[in-house]
Amino acid sequence: MDSTYIESKTAYKVGWGRSWWRRVSGLLPEERQAVRDGDTVWFSFRPWHYTQSGYKVVTVYGDKFDGREPTADELAIIAKAKGR
Repeated sequence: MDSTYIESKTAYKVGWGRSWWRRVSGLLPEERQAVRDGDTVWFSFRPWHYTQSGYKVVTVYGDKFDGREPTADELAIIAKAKGR
């Protein structure tokens, strides 16, 4: 089954690196459910390092939502959705 890609306009990253409090906040209830259902929810952010794409894909661990860098395949789909 292919994942549906959903851009969140409200999500943002809190905490970075190995911080135990790092998470993604601002997700709408529908977006949280989409992540739990296996869809790909992503959001933009302002990168400050050349290794960062400027996008994060939301992941869930129990009841904690976090963000990771997209894979090359995910990045291609996101870039196409953004018209790049």
